[in-house]
Amino acid sequence: METLAYPPAPVVARPATSQPPTDTLPRPARRRLLHLLWELRYSGAEVMVYDAKEYFESQGVYGSIVARGPEFGPYAPTLARAGYPVEHLPARRNLGSFIELYQYLRKHPADIVHLHLEGLFIWHCLAIRLAFPKARIVHTHHDVYFQYPPYLRLKRTFHRWLATKLGVRHVSIGESVQTVEREHFRNDTTIVYNWIDENEFRPPTPGQIAAARQEIGIAPDAFVVLTVGTCNDKKCHNEIFEAVARVKDQIPNLVFLHRGTGDNLPQERDYVKRLGIERHVLFLDYIDYLPKVFWASDGFIFSSHWEGLGNVILQAIACKVPVILYQGWGMNDFRPADPADTYGYWINPDTERFDEALLDLHARKQDGRIEDWREKAYAFYRRKFSAKKSLARMVEQYLGE
Repeated sequence: METLAYPPAPVVARPATSQPPTDTLPRPARRRLLHLLWELRYSGAEVMVYDAKEYFESQGVYGSIVARGPEFGPYAPTLARAGYPVEHLPARRNLGSFIELYQYLRKHPADIVHLHLEGLFIWHCLAIRLAFPKARIVHTHHDVYFQYPPYLRLKRTFHRWLATKLGVRHVSIGESVQTVEREHFRNDTTIVYNWIDENEFRPPTPGQIAAARQEIGIAPDAFVVLTVGTCNDKKCHNEIFEAVARVKDQIPNLVFLHRGTGDNLPQERDYVKRLGIERHVLFLDYIDYLPKVFWASDGFIFSSHWEGLGNVILQAIACKVPVILYQGWGMNDFRPADPADTYGYWINPDTERFDEALLDLHARKQDGRIEDWREKAYAFYRRKFSAKKSLARMVEQYLGE
């Protein structure tokens, strides 16, 4: 078992999400929280665990992390430097692996265990309940699993029922996940929306927009559409590249800003060359301060056909960036019920392409109508999503009746 330990970095209070107790208020009872994750990568669950640390501790909940994937994961050092005890205990598909987990848990007592896993889920629940008969167990469903074949769906339905009987509380990250859990697995869940760091991802000033473009190397007058995400088959980035190739002659100043890494990145670079659009595509494998890519952008484009609830979309609209999304699970959670509140496009992936949306958003920038959409994007974020509310609701799952 591998362990990472770093002295915690100095912490700067974040007023929007952190409310440390003052000396005049009684301190809450100290509770031990264990997060069980898979490989620790720069993705939604891990980043939310990172962002929540201060708030949870202000409520008396002190966390540690165990990674169960075959690899520790590249985000492990970041979580350790934030002050989390982080350990790697790889899961295997055999009884011995869960005896090992049970023995680990008995040596490291916890009052609350938060499961972020789908794979081997019920075996984790059983090991946790045997080790901690009175612990609170919370399981967050981070994605929509409608694609399971019938046998696996039936099996997972039974696992969810058994977990509920073991006292597990089920959480969904949005309406799409909640609907799939209810309709496909007969599993009732409570919604706790994903949260982001609102002190980082916020509307930029004109000076911040100009500075971000200058630092990244984008012309002030460029029309910039951004995507942020892992380069894999699910993200379907080639569909954006193909749209850029089709509209580039009509939008000569178009820049597609691509922030992400992954197994498909070399193939994506090659595909951009074959399409002859290198001048219009800017790959950013790394950037030290992620909000800058949103501040530099006129629109956010996302080519996944489904998601749970994309944190990168939350980050975009929190930065006042209009969106171009596919219709589907997860993306529809960002669509306003009232058409008057629309701040982007929801494209039918079976019958439509991104071309018209790119051309229309460019026209909106040219005549100034994009500013209305920028305001509506931020208004929708503020109305529906709030880090403070989501963190408080998660603490209710940990400590409430």
